[in-house]
Amino acid sequence: MTRSHAAEPDVEVDADLAVLGSPVYRGVKTVVASLGVIYALSTLFPMGGERPALLDTWFYSAVLIATSLLALARPVLVRRNRLAWAFVGGGVASWAAGDIYWQASFTDVDANAIPVPSLADVFYVGLYPLAYIGFILLARASVRRLPASVWLDGVVTSLAAGAAFSAFTLNSLLDGNAGKPFAATVTSLSYPIGDLILMVVAVAALAMVRWRNDPVWWMAGLGAAAFTVADTAYLFGLADNSYTDGSWVDGTWMIGLTMMALAGSVYRRRAIDEVRGFAALLVPILFSLCALVVLIVGTFVHLHPFTIVMASACLLAAGARTALTFEQTRELTRTRREAATDELSGLGNRRVLDSALPSMLEELPQGAVLPLTIVAVDHLHEMNRILGYTAGDMILNTVGNRLQQALPPEAVAVRLGGAEIAILRTVSAGTADSIARDTELLLRSLAAPVPAGPVPVQIELSAGVAFAPMHATNSAELIRCAADALHEAKSARSEVEIYDPGHRGDVGSHLLPDLLRAVEQEQFFVYYQPKVDLSTRRPVALEALLRWRHPVHGWIEPEVLQRLAVQVGLTRQLTRFLLRTALESCAGWRRQGFELGVACDVSAADVLDSRLPYDVAKMVNKLIVPPSALTLEIAEDVMLIDARRTETALGQFRHFGVRLALDHYGRSAPSLARLRSMPVDELKLDPAFAAPMVNSPQDAVVIRSTVELARSLGITVVAEGVDSREMVDAVTLSGCAGVQGVLPGEPMSVEVLRTWLSSLGPAGEQRTPGQRRPEEPTYSGRGMR
Repeated sequence: MTRSHAAEPDVEVDADLAVLGSPVYRGVKTVVASLGVIYALSTLFPMGGERPALLDTWFYSAVLIATSLLALARPVLVRRNRLAWAFVGGGVASWAAGDIYWQASFTDVDANAIPVPSLADVFYVGLYPLAYIGFILLARASVRRLPASVWLDGVVTSLAAGAAFSAFTLNSLLDGNAGKPFAATVTSLSYPIGDLILMVVAVAALAMVRWRNDPVWWMAGLGAAAFTVADTAYLFGLADNSYTDGSWVDGTWMIGLTMMALAGSVYRRRAIDEVRGFAALLVPILFSLCALVVLIVGTFVHLHPFTIVMASACLLAAGARTALTFEQTRELTRTRREAATDELSGLGNRRVLDSALPSMLEELPQGAVLPLTIVAVDHLHEMNRILGYTAGDMILNTVGNRLQQALPPEAVAVRLGGAEIAILRTVSAGTADSIARDTELLLRSLAAPVPAGPVPVQIELSAGVAFAPMHATNSAELIRCAADALHEAKSARSEVEIYDPGHRGDVGSHLLPDLLRAVEQEQFFVYYQPKVDLSTRRPVALEALLRWRHPVHGWIEPEVLQRLAVQVGLTRQLTRFLLRTALESCAGWRRQGFELGVACDVSAADVLDSRLPYDVAKMVNKLIVPPSALTLEIAEDVMLIDARRTETALGQFRHFGVRLALDHYGRSAPSLARLRSMPVDELKLDPAFAAPMVNSPQDAVVIRSTVELARSLGITVVAEGVDSREMVDAVTLSGCAGVQGVLPGEPMSVEVLRTWLSSLGPAGEQRTPGQRRPEEPTYSGRGMR
């Protein structure tokens, strides 16, 4: 089995953490650290007499060896940053080897007789280049890409540290080595120079990683600082013959070695955040001040020219860093301004509204209102199609410029997207009517012809207005209310609409969040309404209607539920729930001997769902229901879809044996020619289309013509919304085959349905069309005979 390359780094990190966090490794680390601390402490406290020689010989050498082995174990056992830690471990081991050699060779030799340089010096100095390379590699591994600001921070801090160090040590060390042989002078100076560079590299590396609160880096940096202090004190001690074995200088060397060895052994799972903001700038600022102090002191005290050069270079780098900071700040301001500005209209974008609306709601004065107006450029899509998108962009830009000139400075205007612009302003006094009049005047000033083509384009605007806190007390609700008012303005073709909470079209919008939760809380129920055959006056099928029982608003009817489901993307899920429940009920009553079919509403989107025919076939086969027992009632807007796609989709259902009905026929202008090409079995006349024929002979003629056309095409016609005996007589005379409505029977719950089925007669009793028992009504509805 091949391994994923993307997963290999994570596997490597987990393996490394397992090594560093293992009890054995952590135990060894604790022992080595304890030995180093014990030796360092022993150099700080008097021993009550002569210091035991064992401490500075065997014990000291043993601790050095243990520390070196711990530093070298890190790259051997852990793969992450192996090369970098190999250099650091090699530097620690090199210095320890030099000290052990020095202890073995020169402990009892007079200081003036010790050769300079010696092999010990070679090992001592070997620490510096190895540690430099290791620190640089670690910094590069931590920060793959370094911006110019980080590089300059490293330059500033390292130069300042070098200037301060050289100011205290360089002159004295140079004077102390005057008159010595060249080789001895070079060797003596290699230590302070090496320490200087080690400090510069350590500080620069810390700056490169943005002064992270990371124990790895701080232990490595403090270890380098301890070496610098110890080496400087040692050289001064040699100059005035004050250095002795076992002094605090040796303890400081041991602390430096121990911290550098332990830096690679830190067990860290959580990522370390880098210092940001002013805290990241504070450190280079302090180092710059340090360099400035060095220059000021240099005017009173003689300092080596090298020190002056480093301090001056530090201030130059600090100036460059300051200039870069100002440029970055200006660029950031420009970027933020662009990020909050809509390119086409020149207004703010949605981010501005999301930021301003909550604060303006909180700061709203007592008695004032906060109107949110959403303005839409009507028919912009058609203008883009006819005149091109350049014309649409010009319209939005012109409207945006006019709006900026018309609104007061404290108002907020943003483009929400598409052709919609939101306006937010505080009104201290005013009524809904006055605000509506002001909005109308604003729209008229914005709707002047726009030069967006060969001739000026006349634009139309609509607006919806909602008020806080009257209509909503949070930003999301206020935007929703204004959007609903805009929708109402477009539907009513009015210029301005104020949000009306009691409007029926708005009922569903409040329920959208609840609808998403209703699926999990099982708040959906299926009701069944009979469909009666006029020739036998007996029910032949039941239409399954999906209702939602809202815990606050009560029952939500199928049409409203279907509209809401489309908005939240639940159509597919609810359709399958309805089909499954209806077919299970159908299978149940057919097992009891009631040969009734079942009908279910499906939307145009369901018809074009390529998976639905196969899912229906699986349900039918699983429940052992004849496919013809299921009728899918298709919404009339399916006639507006491309004819070829519709016929192909409906043909799949017909292939599986499912009956198809065209629902709400006649609600809009029906296309008889299109009906001729649609593979449907049943036509359901909408109540608004069928009801007028009771009192209108002309409408009755239209219905009869429709029924005759459908019959010639082999399509059964059913009239919906039958609520009177007169209408039953009218649809019977028109030739309709069946009826459905309040008179034949209202929708029934599952419990009522059981009682209703029992009233039809003994289960399984076979009757010829029109035959019934004398004591049995033809239908248990509202008196249909």
